[in-house]
Amino acid sequence: MNDLDILQQINKIGQLLLKHGAEIYRVEESLKRMCEGFGFTDIEVFAIPTYFTLSLTLHDGTPYQSSKRSRSNRTHLDHLYELNCLVRQISNQELSLEEIKDKIQNIETQRLNYHLILMGYIVSAAMFCVFFGGHVSEMIVSAFIGFILYYFIYLLEKLDVNGIVRTILSSMVLASIAIIAQKMNIITNQQSVITGTLMILVPGIAITNSLRDIIGGDFVSGLSRMIEAILIAASIAIGVGIMMMVLQGV
Repeated sequence: MNDLDILQQINKIGQLLLKHGAEIYRVEESLKRMCEGFGFTDIEVFAIPTYFTLSLTLHDGTPYQSSKRSRSNRTHLDHLYELNCLVRQISNQELSLEEIKDKIQNIETQRLNYHLILMGYIVSAAMFCVFFGGHVSEMIVSAFIGFILYYFIYLLEKLDVNGIVRTILSSMVLASIAIIAQKMNIITNQQSVITGTLMILVPGIAITNSLRDIIGGDFVSGLSRMIEAILIAASIAIGVGIMMMVLQGV
């Protein structure tokens, strides 16, 4: 197998790991193990949440360096599972180059279970509302907001709207529905609806991964994820605050 063809596929896997929300240590470790599995030497990998660089020495002694960037990242656990399985198979030299290409193509073309994601939005919003003190009417309104948020966020992603702007607009939508529902006497506990549905937007994974990276010594990636989480939290507060100021006095 040609070294450059192999490395092209390894780089593709690393890019997909970043794209689908893998932890930084997992990206670096996966790239290193795959390269070691093919017998490359002097392997060095450096990754941050949107970028990684790989340097090594080829079998003929030629130095090699590559870098990849992933701009639109979102956690997809199904894809990460498939990628992790592929990394283990490559590390153990269980696959040919053509088999690796086929598996990568299958992962890239694998469709998400959008109905299950929609159900997650609805159920999560409703259950968090109950957790924060909502009753049946509040739970129903929260489920409706979860339904609306799913399609609203999907539309904004298709329009390639910036993540911060997307979060502000989404929080404005959910706050508007909750406030209007209270003014129409559909619900009595507005705060439980707003707080419960906001949990859909809270960057819990980003916060967890940032702390994991910082504890593991990856300070650059940890701080960048922490800043991302803080900006998302601020965007949520801005969106809800704007609509409460605009609609509460109406």
